[in-house]
Amino acid sequence: MTGRVFRSMSLAVLFLASIAWTPAAWAHDPKRHAPPAAAPPASAKPPGDAGPKTPLRLDEGEQRRYFTDTELVDQDGRKLRFYTDVLKGRLVLISFIYTSCTDICPILMHNLGDVQELLGDAFGKDVFFVSISVDPEDDTPKELKAYGERYDAKPGWTFLTGGKGNVDRVIKRFGEWKEDFEDHSMIFLLGDVKNARWSKMRGDSPPEVVAVRLRDLLERR
Repeated sequence: MTGRVFRSMSLAVLFLASIAWTPAAWAHDPKRHAPPAAAPPASAKPPGDAGPKTPLRLDEGEQRRYFTDTELVDQDGRKLRFYTDVLKGRLVLISFIYTSCTDICPILMHNLGDVQELLGDAFGKDVFFVSISVDPEDDTPKELKAYGERYDAKPGWTFLTGGKGNVDRVIKRFGEWKEDFEDHSMIFLLGDVKNARWSKMRGDSPPEVVAVRLRDLLERR
């Protein structure tokens, strides 16, 4: 095994371990879905969330090698390098969606829309959303643009698609790839990329709690 391959595997293990919070992924299974619970106090811990993790202390070069500069396409048809143009130095919330989803995805999108409003001026300036299509063969930039407009997505919310191989490569870096895209994991990944702090939250967590967690990450920068 070459040193480069070993290093890549080690980074993958470290990253995935740093954001793990449950023995099994919360998958896209309609039988598991229930209406979001009433919002708990702002100080409450979200269900299934372990909070911001200790930084991995990865330098910029290591992060670029791990996340890669794989080319994806946003809702405006722009070609973007994933790490350099989407992640680098940012505080992000990453979600995995597809536009033809009719059960849990609309709930998640409504939640994200509410979080967007709760963040106020910080959204698009200090905090950014990245929604990656798990169905890139059908989700064209035009489809994603219309999908975002349906949920009043503001500047700072990027929807990504692209060649299937490229999209799959990126999703695998987060440990969220599924052979059947309809079975995709319904979680939010919250990441302070600059300081390599990552945590997971359930996609049905109350918007108020998600916003509190993002503000907590922002204050810790």
